[in-house]
Amino acid sequence: MRILLCVGAALAVSGCASTQTVLDKAPTEVFHSQKSVNEVAFCLSNKNNTPAMDRDDGSKVVLIKNGYGGVSLAFSIYPEGTGSRVEYRRQFGTIGGIWKQCIGLSDET
Repeated sequence: MRILLCVGAALAVSGCASTQTVLDKAPTEVFHSQKSVNEVAFCLSNKNNTPAMDRDDGSKVVLIKNGYGGVSLAFSIYPEGTGSRVEYRRQFGTIGGIWKQCIGLSDET
């Protein structure tokens, strides 16, 4: 029984994506927001209880991880005029639509 649990855990963890693997993927969707980078990043961080990471290019990244520490979703937020461009990358899993409020879209779920 212990071996079966170890094998199952190993398979679950091996399916987890690293941060860089997810960020290197093409965006699943791209959104343009009138909200600033800081406002969008704060909202996403607050709703998901995870920190926003500052990047050297002035962008911010918010990662949503699963219970095993693998990145499920990644939001890259870039300055764009007075607003921002949000690149959403989905590796696996589901997330409610409440995050869309953070970029100025209505909650569709």
